[in-house]
Formats: sequence, structure tokens, C-alpha cells
Amino acid sequence: MHRTILAACALLVFLVGPGVAAQPIVDARYEAVVADLMATPDGLAFLEAFRAIRRDYLGGADAETLLDGALRGMVEALADPYVRYLDADELDDDRRTTRGPASIVALALGDLGYLRLESFDSERAGESFFAEIEILMQRGVRALIVDLRGNAGGLVLGGLQVLDVFLSEVVLGFRATRFGQVPLGYANPRAETLPLAVLIDRDTASTAEIVAGGLQTHGRARLYGEISAGKGVGQSTVPLSHGGELRLVTFAWALPDGRSIDGWGLTPDVPLRGQVPALASADLTRVILEPELDPALATAIRDLRRVVGDDLGQTPVVPPGGESDAGR
Repeated sequence: MHRTILAACALLVFLVGPGVAAQPIVDARYEAVVADLMATPDGLAFLEAFRAIRRDYLGGADAETLLDGALRGMVEALADPYVRYLDADELDDDRRTTRGPASIVALALGDLGYLRLESFDSERAGESFFAEIEILMQRGVRALIVDLRGNAGGLVLGGLQVLDVFLSEVVLGFRATRFGQVPLGYANPRAETLPLAVLIDRDTASTAEIVAGGLQTHGRARLYGEISAGKGVGQSTVPLSHGGELRLVTFAWALPDGRSIDGWGLTPDVPLRGQVPALASADLTRVILEPELDPALATAIRDLRRVVGDDLGQTPVVPPGGESDAGR
């Protein structure tokens, strides 16, 4: 019942003043929906409550305040943790974050490169990731560790761009909506072939799981760490007339082999329990000597060392844009 009432609020704008009859102003696109809502007791109850508050409530309440509250209540009524409503001010703040640079830690350790991508919230995440890989390769890196621990996801496009770096001529995954299922995309025929390890944990979610799961399913990388969060649904944005935005769950995604991880998560090839600490770049060399500091990272380093035959333990850490950490 509450959902129907709140749906009416989202679709109608009624200019109602004290003692004045309701005068509906209805967008032609919504006339049929409005007629259905007004034919139900719940829809009429919403209008009656709205009018009564505007006309009689002692404290007074303007329409914008009531409608904004109803929009928020409608989202809450869905009881879906991934559906969000943002008003115009909240949306402006959010856009300032997504249009900024992606937060990436990139280090060269001998022939091994380490990249930690903290989220896919930035619209430039995929572009920034590829740029860091190019710098690492110019330094002679022959294998890569991609650290997605703590990465809660973000824009799917950024994840597909990361997959595109490493996968050649394969389906990256599937997107399923109420109307059917379609492939998420195809990869780059000139993809990088460097040996690859990916770190995940219980907080690796959504787009980060698309990346890790795609690489694992195609046998392109081994996963190290903990079972991931298991968020296999995605949101689409719905612009609203007042400048705000609704972020609505509109699709589920599946791995390239058709499996869904929603509620299940990704199972690592090399499971390592415990909360993995975040290490500063200067501490990376310590992991080689003290594996207990970060078992997942230490094991991935050990395995890649076997692949490339590089004595990483004797080589200083070098950030791609800076000088060696050794001797500081």
C-alpha cells in the first residue's frame, strides 16, 4: 500500500493551497499511470493526506518538502540497499567525486608490478589504470598484481575497460534485465599477456567482482584472498525533473560462463583467511621478508616470482612516477 501511495507522489505534481481544489498538472507521458493511481484507494489516500497537510497542518509545510520526503520514503520502502535517491545538491557533491582522478597505488618491484585500485567511482578509473600499466611496462615489468581488496565497485564501464586490457576476443560477462540478457562486451584482440594475480577480500564488490570474476573465469588470473562480497546487481541512473537523480537496480550481471555471484561471491583460487592490512608503498618490500604481514600479497608475489624467475627480494620498490623507496 505504501509503495502505491509513494509512487503517486513521484509521478504527480499537485498545486494545492488552503481551501483550493486540487488542480493536477500531469505530463502526457504519465496520464495512463495517473488515471490508474487515482482509481485506487491508496492513490486517493495519498492525495487526501497531501492536501490535508498543506491546508490544515499547524506548522505549515511546502510542497517541495513533502514531495522530497515522499521520494525518500519511496526508496526506503523498496528495502533495497542499492537503490538511492539524491536531490540536486547531493548529486552535485557526488559528481565532484566521480569526475576526479581515480585513486590508484602503482609500484614497480623488479620485474613485478603492483596496482591497487581503490574503487571504480571515478569516470576515469579505467583510463588511469591503463596509464599506470603503461608506465610500469616501460620500466620492464613482466608480471602484475592487481589489488582489488576493499574495492566496493562503481561504474561498470571502468571495470570493462580494465578487463579489456587483459582479455582477448572473449565475452566479458552478461547483463540481465527484466527484458532479457545480453553480453556485456568483447575484449581487446591486442590484450596484454603479462602473468597476472588478483587480490580480493570480503569487501571486494560489484564492478570489482566483475573484473576479478571475468579474469578468473577465463583463466587469465588466479585470485588470492577471501570470498568476495557477492553483489551481482547493478544500478542505472534516472534523471528527475527537479535536478535530482534516482539510482535504481535495473540489472543483474553474470560471469562469462553464465554464473551469478549475487549473494555468493567469488571463491579465490588461493584462499587466505583474516583481515588483510593495508600497507604503505614503503612497506611492500617487508612483505617479502615477513609474509605474515599480508599473506595474500606475499603468496601472490611468491607465485609470480616463480613464473618470471626474478629475484624480487633483492630489488627495491620503485613507484612509477618517483624514485626508489630504498634508503629513505
